[in-house]
Amino acid sequence: MIIRNEDLPLIQRENAKGGVGVFINKMILQEDQFHNKGRLFARCKLAPGHSVGSHTHVGEMEICYFLNGVGTVESDGIRTQVYPGDVNIVNAGENHSVINTGKTDLEYIALILYTE
Repeated sequence: MIIRNEDLPLIQRENAKGGVGVFINKMILQEDQFHNKGRLFARCKLAPGHSVGSHTHVGEMEICYFLNGVGTVESDGIRTQVYPGDVNIVNAGENHSVINTGKTDLEYIALILYTE
C-alpha cells in the first residue's frame, strides 16, 4: 500500500495540551491502521515560540525523533535542548512538553505506542 503525501490528513491544534500557538500534525497512519498497538504516527511541526504543553502518558509511550530546528523538551521537570537527530523517549507514567526555542520551524516524527 502506498499513501501519497498529498493524501495524508493535516491536523492543526490550537494550544495543544495547554501549550502556546498552533501544533501541526501530518498523520502518517490513522488510528485504525495500528491494529490496537498505538494511536499516533505523525510528522509534527511547531513554529518558533509555539509549544505542546506538559502532559503525562498513561498506558502508552511516545518517541519523538527530531528532524529540523532547535527546541526544548521538558520531561519530569528537567529541561533539555534538542537538535536534529535527537530522540526523546517518554515511557508510560512520564510527562513531557515540547517548545520551539529556535528561529525556524521545529519538526519531528512522533510515534505513540500502547504499553498495556
